[in-house]
Amino acid sequence: MKKKRSSSKKKKSVFSFQKLIIFILITVILILIGFIGGYLLNETKSQKEIKKYQNTLQILQQKVNALSKEIKKAKIQTKPVIRNSEILDLINPYEKINEKKSNTSAINQKFSIKKPKLVIIIDDMAFKYEVNLIKQIPYHITPSFFPATKRHPFTPLYAKEFRDYMVHVPMQAFNYAHPEPNTLQANSSFATIQNRINIIKKEFPRVKFINNHTGSKFTSDFSAMSKLFEVLKEDHLGFVDSMTTRFSKSEEVDKIYKIPLFKRDIFLDDKENPEYIRNQLKKAIEIAKKRGYAIAIGHPHKITLETLKNSKDLLNQVDVIYIDELAKYAKNQYK
Repeated sequence: MKKKRSSSKKKKSVFSFQKLIIFILITVILILIGFIGGYLLNETKSQKEIKKYQNTLQILQQKVNALSKEIKKAKIQTKPVIRNSEILDLINPYEKINEKKSNTSAINQKFSIKKPKLVIIIDDMAFKYEVNLIKQIPYHITPSFFPATKRHPFTPLYAKEFRDYMVHVPMQAFNYAHPEPNTLQANSSFATIQNRINIIKKEFPRVKFINNHTGSKFTSDFSAMSKLFEVLKEDHLGFVDSMTTRFSKSEEVDKIYKIPLFKRDIFLDDKENPEYIRNQLKKAIEIAKKRGYAIAIGHPHKITLETLKNSKDLLNQVDVIYIDELAKYAKNQYK
């Protein structure tokens, strides 16, 4: 009996030991499963996080690429306009203009006034920084703005910042490689010219004078100028001839339409250095002293505008007035 009981006890203890081993093994397995599961879960989370960051980086890269394109596009749109365009247009296959011959005006009588008048027109106005530079000049400078295009869409808005301004209308040249959009051609129809000027008047409601951007071919064509002056007459606008050709028909056509007409006397900045610009200013002032007034045209080069700002010793010899003011003087002089 004792042997049976002892063997039974042994069996029970072995069974209990086996159970303990099994329990420990199961616990270890569960711990391992938990550890592996946690590791795999963390790995999955990490992969998800990595994928999330990769997606975020991809989106950011796309935004950077899009922004880079916009910056490049903006640079193209704000690329400075090729300057001295009228001066370049002076030299064409048919002629090289002599400035002395071009220093005439449609109003060629002398002004009987105490102090000579000088109109300084700055052509090719297109961008905000040019507006800011002109505003720093303590004289009545007349800006002449390009009509709005994709390249310079805000010119009508900038014009509102000035009491008086002009519109610089692109016209066909004999020899100019960079024509503006919607350039008036010598063979443009009356309706085309009329539509163009009507759009300009809507964009620039206070405009009283336009002048030609390039235009040697257009202004030397009697038919083209007749159509233009007929439209200007209807719209009560005046014309300043930039004199890109000595064959301009402006005076001849104006005998028919009798609109307010002036001609450019001096280009200020065919050479971009202060000494040259000051010498050109002196020439313009001498013309003004002899005739009572003169018209000088420059461009919005930084050096041009800074030289004007720093030329009080010269400009104090004359009254620097807007083109609209000159038109009023002329009207009073020749009633």
